Amino acid sequence: MLQQLTEKNRLTKQHTQEYRQSFALNRNAAGFNKEMKEFVYTLVCDRADGPNVYDIDGNEYVDLTMGFGSILFGHNYMPVRKAIEEQLTKNWSVGPISPLAGFLSKEISKATGVERVAFFNSGTEAVMVALRIAKAITKKKYFVFFKGAYHGTFDSLLSLKNDPVTNLAKEIVPGVTQSMLNESYLLEYGSEESLYFIKKHKDEIAAVLTEPVQSRNPTFQPREYLHELRKITAENNIALIFDEVITGFRICIGGCQKYFDVTADIVTYGKVIGGGLPIGIVAGKAKFLDATDGGFWQYGDDSIPPVKSTFVAGTFCHHPLAMAASLKTLEILNQLNGKLLKDLNETTGAFCARLNSFFSTNGYQLSISHFASLFRFYTPGKLNLLYYQLLLNGVYVWEGRNCFLSPAHTPDVIASLEEKIKLSCLQLEERGILKKKIT
Repeated sequence: MLQQLTEKNRLTKQHTQEYRQSFALNRNAAGFNKEMKEFVYTLVCDRADGPNVYDIDGNEYVDLTMGFGSILFGHNYMPVRKAIEEQLTKNWSVGPISPLAGFLSKEISKATGVERVAFFNSGTEAVMVALRIAKAITKKKYFVFFKGAYHGTFDSLLSLKNDPVTNLAKEIVPGVTQSMLNESYLLEYGSEESLYFIKKHKDEIAAVLTEPVQSRNPTFQPREYLHELRKITAENNIALIFDEVITGFRICIGGCQKYFDVTADIVTYGKVIGGGLPIGIVAGKAKFLDATDGGFWQYGDDSIPPVKSTFVAGTFCHHPLAMAASLKTLEILNQLNGKLLKDLNETTGAFCARLNSFFSTNGYQLSISHFASLFRFYTPGKLNLLYYQLLLNGVYVWEGRNCFLSPAHTPDVIASLEEKIKLSCLQLEERGILKKKIT
């Protein structure tokens, strides 16, 4: 397999090595171990269209990464591309605010039911600001997040372990010191113990931050737990924050708030709504969003901002190209009244069910879990070699392993994709890597 991949991705590996000294890219060392050293590289592509990406060696791949989930409709989707091109002819500068930002804020408010919307550059920034405004309004300093969640790269969230006595997140990443984690409680998601802890420490907890459905564990969809979180936080002046950077505008237009019938205080969005361009959004109740600008006032009278604001800023937060792409994305979703997402979710569910049936029938210790059009393979131990076999067979899955389908993955593309996955499994079985369960 290694020799075949090395030949197939010769220019990708050559490019990676040539620029390694100058280009500090964490992805080029992700999952590094000495035995797998030759497999550790990021595919280098210079073209993408529809469901496919094309590497600099000239190979075509069915793309399951889809811009880490930011590409909903497919690569190079013409309506979004035309919206960006049209905006390019007008303005792509920042300084004066683009009128598109105001238009987009109102459209998002209509679509999701949030009261106010603020724009930033990434999901990480959005989560960082969400926590800041929660602390500013509640006037408390601790927050809760949960094991298994992914909230970007903000220092106070970069931990996978907690102190078993205090539940404070523990220092595990070089450069993220314990002092940055000393206001971060890390709890078990979905447990009764976590609810008890929040109640016990209600007077010091400013916010509970959660991915309603964790992108790394999409099978767990805890509706009742989310409702209980909402009840506890509402009763105790604790902000409930939904991180919907991945799930937002994917499960349905209203996101997990609508799907689970839970209204959060603050919601963060990104990825899908940006139409493939960088964006982060903090949205939610005016009570909390007012901390960004002081709240509502008007010209021509003696009104003033009613709330003391915290500090937020960013050069490219309202970039006209991102605003144009987002407006077009939301316009398309609204025109189809959510049908595109509903159909895509059903397609993904059926795709995963067929593959799970194949895995089970063949006795393979593999499975797929999904939520909406997000899915993940379960590949314990050495079965992660499946991803390299898939790459060899023309299927691209990035090293974080979250996978996404799009409407560009048409029935014929999906049929071909399933055959490639099945072929990869059979090839791994022939090599003695993928072994059948003993029954």
